[in-house]
Amino acid sequence: MYKLDQRKTPIFSVLKDVYVGRGVVPFHVPGHKNGRGVEEEFYKFMGENPFKIDVTIFEMVDGLHNPKSHIKKALELTADAYGAQESFFCVNGTSGAIQAMILSAVKAGDKILVPRNTHKSVNAGIILSGAQPIYMEPEIDEENGIAHGVAPETVRRMLMENPDAAAVLIINPTYYGVSTNLKEVVEIVHEYNIPLLVDEAHGPHLKFNKKLPMSAMEAGADACAQSTHKIVGAMTQGSILHIQGGRIAGGKVRQVLSLLQTTSPSYILLASLDCARKQMAIDGERLVEESLERAEYLRNEINRVPGFKSIGREVLDGKGRYSFDPTKVSVSARELGFTGYQLERILVDEYNIQPELSDFYNVLLVTTFGDRDEDIEKVIAAVKSISSQNKFQGAVPKFKEIPEIPGMDQIPREAFFSEKTKKPLKESAGAISGEFIMAYPPGIPILCPGEMITQEIIEYVEDLKRAGLSVQGLEDENLEEINIIKRDDALYINVERVPNFLMGVPFNLGAAYTGTEYAVDYLFGEYPELKNQMEVISPIHEEEDLLNTRTKFINSVAATTQAVAERVREVVEDGYRPIVVGGDHSIALGSISGVLSSKRTGVIWIDAHGDMNTPETSPSGNTHGMVLSALMGYGDSRLTTLNEGNFLDPKDVVVFGARDLDPGELKFIAETGVNVITWDEVSNLGLEAALERVKELLKVENLHISFDLDSVDPEEAPGVSVPVKGGFKREEVLEIFSTLEAAYEVTSVDIVELNPLADREGKSVEVVKALLHLLEG
Repeated sequence: MYKLDQRKTPIFSVLKDVYVGRGVVPFHVPGHKNGRGVEEEFYKFMGENPFKIDVTIFEMVDGLHNPKSHIKKALELTADAYGAQESFFCVNGTSGAIQAMILSAVKAGDKILVPRNTHKSVNAGIILSGAQPIYMEPEIDEENGIAHGVAPETVRRMLMENPDAAAVLIINPTYYGVSTNLKEVVEIVHEYNIPLLVDEAHGPHLKFNKKLPMSAMEAGADACAQSTHKIVGAMTQGSILHIQGGRIAGGKVRQVLSLLQTTSPSYILLASLDCARKQMAIDGERLVEESLERAEYLRNEINRVPGFKSIGREVLDGKGRYSFDPTKVSVSARELGFTGYQLERILVDEYNIQPELSDFYNVLLVTTFGDRDEDIEKVIAAVKSISSQNKFQGAVPKFKEIPEIPGMDQIPREAFFSEKTKKPLKESAGAISGEFIMAYPPGIPILCPGEMITQEIIEYVEDLKRAGLSVQGLEDENLEEINIIKRDDALYINVERVPNFLMGVPFNLGAAYTGTEYAVDYLFGEYPELKNQMEVISPIHEEEDLLNTRTKFINSVAATTQAVAERVREVVEDGYRPIVVGGDHSIALGSISGVLSSKRTGVIWIDAHGDMNTPETSPSGNTHGMVLSALMGYGDSRLTTLNEGNFLDPKDVVVFGARDLDPGELKFIAETGVNVITWDEVSNLGLEAALERVKELLKVENLHISFDLDSVDPEEAPGVSVPVKGGFKREEVLEIFSTLEAAYEVTSVDIVELNPLADREGKSVEVVKALLHLLEG
């Protein structure tokens, strides 16, 4: 079932058996020094062991932001247990995980489709990202006063109306345990080749019992955030973020988490996540089964009590209410005349039972495998007692259908930073709202910050007040005043994104290998939509001296790259970012020369080879191996004059991942001082540290990425002309690009050496497509 030994707990074991076991003398923070400095009463209550493993980052126990040993192993075990490609521990709750998920998928100006009934952490993530939310209406259960999931057909319709959306976020399951048809939603979203993000805060147990709704990773979602502390055995604030596929890059997630999470994570929380994973992987199915049995028993008993109701599978409709998690037990006493708020107070004050939450109609009991039979019986006894002691109190007000979503004047980030002014709610029609208004039932916003206040909304709020229904969100508890944003105080953030300009160059003469001339057609065959997005520059074939073995086909290379350079210069001056796809690596002479004619730029040359030979040092005479040296002014004048004197400075160049350097190239490196981080050095440093080294070396604002597909492991990208053993994995390539885009203004990109004749199972073309998607943002 699992690839790894799920009995292991790397984090907990090193804390307990090594750090505590060795009796390490703690000349490190925290200052309580294994509990010796803790206040006496608190220490006696807590006991000694929590303080013994409350440590900070050092090599013995590993670090969360750059894990190399125990935490790295624990994360690998977690991904294996949950069926994810990569997992991340989050110690500031699922709110932080959701925000990281959003920031990894969208950026300022992007559209993201989200349900109207999202948790406030989603709103916070949208504010932090600067994205524009496009709200999807969830299915409303008027009888029970609950907002359920978003139906697949709603997702499809909203994507048809917003085909430029960058991501979609779904809740699975909702607080009340109801899930949409997540697998169908995944298929719809992936038709647009964008990521599906899942707020799975209430679903960390789904993977471990087939009677529960399908988990996000099983359904094929790109990312999900789970509250491991809510339903399974981790401590509060312990959560996990999972990703899979190529649409969300692991490197980007790590960058975002390093911004959002503390540099001093709690190792107690990390150890609890480690152990909770083990518990679920080893014994999760049995534990969840026991929890399901108790929950169903409790639900059935509640439904036998006069005046009480607990919803179950009868609410499902196969759409936004597709499946149900029975461990969420709602309790309604509407037939007795009690609101959910009133029922919660009775349960707490008179029966010492604390529900998870209450709304206008219901209280919610979250059951887990931590419950005991006697706990369940106490709830049943309390419900029976309330029923027998109370007669009908009067009708609870009925649900009122909410108005349509109003127009948005400001995105949430703009509204958040704009100055607010108080105004009587009755006089606020036409103003921009500076705060939320939430209507219960069904517990979703009728107004969000940045949206226009309408007369219909004002009248609706007045109707709710007269009916005795709940209105929340306003700073003024009397619901008389609302914070608005005056036009003069409204902040608008202009996001200028440089659009990509795709160029295809089907050229092979620089390498003198057959195959790369078919790269563009191969892409079009696999991804027909590119035909309308990519401009093709035809190769120019000049007369050649076929007896010349030192500079093969140099006249055709010079002519073709000259055409590429001129077109790239035009594209850059028109405000676009050229992405040149080919074709052998000689075309980079044209793309980089074209950029250099407009602006100074650094170059990262991601390649198995150095391409820094000259006609005198080249062992093959193929001009694609002379490109980088020519860009720095060395070699045949037919290549160097293309730059018009705008040569690359060696200190502005990093050759990254090279694993096959010629003797002439090694001499060139030594003489010029060009920066090189070989494949062996990347392997020894680790990719993250190697990329930090790149940032130390390249002190430029603008960066050209010249990516040769042979830098990838041939097992993952066999479709190249000159394969070399070793190399980057596909996910590492995406991480490299994500890191560089975050660190520099990436002005231009080459993606070259795709050889369809050598490809297998479309592996190489998939890497190219994943990169193009990532560069689309």
